[in-house]
Parts: sequence; C-alpha cells; structure tokens
Amino acid sequence: MFGRVRPISIATAFATSFGLLFIGLPSSEAGRKTNIRANCHWDTATGWVARQNKKVGDPKWADGIPLEYAGDFTSRETAAENAGGFATWIKNSFGSTSVAGWFDSPSATCGDQVGLHISGNALPVTVKVFRMGYYGGAGARLIETVKTEPVLKYPIVHTTPVPTSMVTTRWPVAWSFAITVNTPPGQYLIRLDDGLGDASFVPLTVMDPNSKSAITAISSVLTWQAYNEWGGYSLYKGPQRTRASRGMVVSFNRPYDGDGAGQFRYMEFPILRLAERLGIDINYLTDLELNKDVASLHNTTSLLYGGHGEYWTSQMRAVLESAVARGVNLVSFGGNAGYNRPRLQNNDREIIMWRGSPVDPNRRDPLLSTTSWRDSPVFKPESLLLGSQYVGLGVDGNYTVANPKRWPFNAMKFPGILRNIVGREVDSPLYALGPAVEELARSVILLRSKQITSMATYYTNSKKAGILDIGSNGWSCALDNICPWHPQLPSSTRIDARLVTEAILKGMAQGPLGILHPAIPNIPARTKSALLPKV
Repeated sequence: MFGRVRPISIATAFATSFGLLFIGLPSSEAGRKTNIRANCHWDTATGWVARQNKKVGDPKWADGIPLEYAGDFTSRETAAENAGGFATWIKNSFGSTSVAGWFDSPSATCGDQVGLHISGNALPVTVKVFRMGYYGGAGARLIETVKTEPVLKYPIVHTTPVPTSMVTTRWPVAWSFAITVNTPPGQYLIRLDDGLGDASFVPLTVMDPNSKSAITAISSVLTWQAYNEWGGYSLYKGPQRTRASRGMVVSFNRPYDGDGAGQFRYMEFPILRLAERLGIDINYLTDLELNKDVASLHNTTSLLYGGHGEYWTSQMRAVLESAVARGVNLVSFGGNAGYNRPRLQNNDREIIMWRGSPVDPNRRDPLLSTTSWRDSPVFKPESLLLGSQYVGLGVDGNYTVANPKRWPFNAMKFPGILRNIVGREVDSPLYALGPAVEELARSVILLRSKQITSMATYYTNSKKAGILDIGSNGWSCALDNICPWHPQLPSSTRIDARLVTEAILKGMAQGPLGILHPAIPNIPARTKSALLPKV
C-alpha cells in the first residue's frame, strides 16, 4: 500500500536520467505557483454552492480506483504482511506500475498555478480534474481533462538517514494546474490514468481568501501526511511495520499511499457532500492555512473539522482559539482532534514530530518540543478548547443518547441509540481538564480490557460560540457505510447519523450556536485530570 511502483532497471534508470534532462528539473516553488490573477470572478454570492451542485456530475469519477485506507486506518494488517517484514514492504512498495503524483502546494486560489509532479510508465497521462460535491448524487463534477506528454518512471524515493527517515521524490512537473474562474472553491481530486498502471488521485483544495461563506471546512492534510506510508515511512511506521522504525519527519513532496487521496474519501468527503447537498455555502481551507493569520476566518460563522484532525501546530491552535473567543463555532465530526503538536519547516513542506524522543534537541523546550499537547513540556491538553480529549483507539461501541429531546440528537428517526458508530479513536471529557460540557451521547467501551466511557460533548462560551466534539472518528465514514473497522453498519445508524449531521450543519450555517442552541452542561468543569483505568 506504499508506492505501488516497480524497481527500476539500469536501462530504465539511464532513460530516466535522460528524461530528467529533457523535461527539466523542478523549478522553484515561486516559479511553479505564479500569481497571474486574471479574470478571477467566481460566483460566490449567497447560494453559490446550491447553484454549483445543479450542474451535471460524473458518477464514474472513481471507477477502477477502489477506496483504500491510509496507514493505521486499514481494517487489519494481513498475517503475511506482518510476518514478511522488510521483504514484504519492498514487494508492496515497488511491485506495481502505478501512476502517481503530488502538487507543489496542497491548496491554491484563483490566479495560482500549481505544478503536478508525476511518475508514470513512459506513456501520456490523462489528467481529469474533479470538483467533489453532491451533484445529484454523482459525488463529483468533471471540470477539465488534459493529456500530458509521455511521463517516465522516475527514481522512487530519497530517504534521509535514521532517525528522521524522511521520504521525498524529485519528480519534475508534468502539468501545471491553473486555478481560474472555471475552477470554483472546493475540494478537488485530480485523477491520473495512463492505460497501463494503476490509476490514482491527487488531492487539492481550492480556497477563496475573501469568502464570506457561513461554514469554513478545514481539510486535515497534516494528519493525512503524518499517516502516509508512501515510500516506506510515516510518523507511525517504517519498513519493519513497527513504531520503533518510524520516521520523525515527513514530506509533502511525495504521493499519498493507497488510492492517493489521503484520508479525504472516508474522513471528510461524506460530511462535505452532505453539506453541499443541503446547499450550504462553504469555504474550503487546509490546516496549513491556519498556520498563518487567515483573513477569511473573520467572515465565517463556523469552523468544521472532519473525522480526523489530529495534528495542530502552535499557530493553528492559536488561530482556532482566537476564532472561538470571537464567537465562531467549532465542530469536530471525529475523534482524536488536536492531539499532537508538530512543527513545520522548509516552507511548510515538511512536518517534524519527535514525540518527545530523547534525540530531539528541543524536547524540553515548551515552544519547540514536538509531542502531544497534553504532555511535558507543553501541558495544554486539547480538552481545554474542545471540551473532551482523545482517550484511546481500537475500540468499538454504540452511542446511547443522553437526552433524545436535546439538539442535535433530537433529529433522529430511531431515537435512543446509534449502533456501532463509536470507534476507532474516541474522546471523553471525564479524564481531562476542561470547561463544563453537556453530554450528548456516551458509550461504555473496553480499552485494554478495562471499561472507560467515551462521549460526544457540547458547550457554549460567553460569546455564544458552540463547540461540539462528536468524539468518534467513525462518524464521518458511517454516513456512507465505509468504515473499515465497522463494515455493514445498521441502516438505522446510517439514517440517524445523517439526520444528526444535517441538524448540526444547518445550525452552524445560521450563526452562533449558543444563541440557537445554548448548551445545558451536566458535566462540571474539571481542574484536575482523572486517570484512565490502569491495565
């Protein structure tokens, strides 16, 4: 599931080297992402998402590219893979003829031009640009189709020495994507086919810095990249498929593993497609935009995270805290949000995460240490903002609704319980510092053979902002019944999860949730952290 690319013969390597000379080495990022700013007049008046989704969609956008889960989100690792160790990793990483790519930047706006770096099979590559949405149920609209010149298979990876073990590629730009009036804001998947190798996607977020859309959706590309095992290393595993062999730095200069779409198709798309079906105006950002002061956040009503926004830099968290303090709603449709605090380097193209390793020269520095937010030397758990915090993974359970008459779970058709929606990573307020919160739903689950209680929680602040943490990163994938750890969810769960999600989205679009739906806390503020059950 890593690179899906074949080893290169000496002859191919020679041809590749010649091809690099012929096509040209990658130019500077400034050269690839030019600011041409001509004819940038998007339809962004109220109702633009509804108008966009009246256009004809293409239901075949994913034909031949099955959904693949990234890194630790595979439903299971096969016994052969575990037993095969390094030899199996080599085979899986370099054993196919995949056509794959990556962009100069994970986001762009009108007037930008971003380079797409591709490795292929010495054939022309068909590039199809899809804007993801509802589109009458098709899920995507075909914006543009182009065919490149023949794209060679380039050297696979360059890996820095242990312990950083950072994987990068040095593929040249095969095609430049110009963001114009014809490519409106949204989440895009660019499909790559050459008729020989496995097709794959490359994600891109098109954003509007001047947006006044009610909801701003934040795509968690830092988390996608942290789990990305393309080329053999992620921030979680290395060639030995163990935590001990993991890398400490990962780069955006490589494709995503699996189908190439990162965690978008199962952690974010089900929520966003539903929002576009409702016709709610949305601005789209990546979390990298939150690493700077984002002007558009001063015009928005609500911030939306999908199923897995685990990595927040110090600046990202500060931006989120500032927005919430102004009265902007913050909703996480997942679990494990805001857990890790990485640093970025090299123009935000590399993510550093030492996890408190003794070889980290900054491990004792509260400003530069890369560890979880709750741990030394930071001591600032995510629950101080979200109301709950991550408590465990690898769990399964049901959500029992605390009060079926309370928003947003009063939207359920089958009130009382949502079966099998809790997992794989879950949150709780009970073992964490934080403000007083309202329990929306709970699950008593087994964690390392001990019972714990996970929850969906909600609170409102003095500025009437609503902060809702759904507490399970199985929520988003449940909407489309595509959770790898929960195959074949009950239809009642899927229906009710959709109805509750619709109620939340509609509330977010109307204004401060504390005005519309003030929280009624029933779990008091916690000034000391309770201990999780010991193994």
